[in-house]
Amino acid sequence: MAAATRPIHIRQARPKPPLLREQWAEVWRLLQGLLVILFNWVLTLALLGVLGLAGWGFWQKLQVPVTTIEVQGGTPEVSAAWVRSELKSVTGTDIWAIDLSAVQVQLLKNTWLTEANVRRIWPNTLVVQIVIHHPIARWQGDQLLDADGSVFHPNGDAQGLMDDAAMPSLSGPDGRQWALWERYVSLKPALEAVGLTLTGLIEDSRGSMDAVLLGGTRIHLGTQQIESRLQRLLDVYNKTLAGKLDQVTAIDLRYTNGFAVQWREMPKPPERKNDVKRTDKDSIKDKKNSDTDH
Repeated sequence: MAAATRPIHIRQARPKPPLLREQWAEVWRLLQGLLVILFNWVLTLALLGVLGLAGWGFWQKLQVPVTTIEVQGGTPEVSAAWVRSELKSVTGTDIWAIDLSAVQVQLLKNTWLTEANVRRIWPNTLVVQIVIHHPIARWQGDQLLDADGSVFHPNGDAQGLMDDAAMPSLSGPDGRQWALWERYVSLKPALEAVGLTLTGLIEDSRGSMDAVLLGGTRIHLGTQQIESRLQRLLDVYNKTLAGKLDQVTAIDLRYTNGFAVQWREMPKPPERKNDVKRTDKDSIKDKKNSDTDH
């Protein structure tokens, strides 16, 4: 009978604990890593601080007060002096602290303006570019008709600057301003051909139209066949009314044939005292001569 074999037990070798020197070396390596990270953070923060201080100093250098306001597009209606006066409050303010939108709104309170563009030019200048209305006629007496067909009410220092004599006066229902302007443009040359100056048109709520001539004479044109009615007058004007228009209040063309003329009442010349005295003397002399003859 074979002898039984005993199992062989192999002991596993236990790892040796690190030496103290090795432990301190590992700790030192970790500390070095932390020191590098900390140094990088400190260096980054220091660099950011330097850049921040430099940027702040540069920004302070940029904060220059406005001393010059340059105006482009100034006109007699909206002068450069008026713009500078309106923006007096921003003069001396740091250029980057000015609210350009608020400045624009402030300027546009002047109804003569259609645009007001404001921009900065460093170090100390505001540039204001303005665009104004271009009126072609008066509307309803106290308003103006712009060349683009819009109507505005002038305000500010520009009131009274317009040449009333050179600007036609139009009056009529709201929304009819451009139609009346076109009618004015079409009638003016025809009247000028016979020496008459058209100064304005008036249209009532029914659409009946009057032409106003220089001197105040009105021509009642009615609502229909305006050109043909006016031509009826122009065909005979030189033979009938030329040189007498200062005596005419109105000419009514609203007839099928012909027209009616309303004449002014010419004031009688006052009787002079000298004429009265001379008449008395003459009558007395005539009486004496009559007595002598008898």
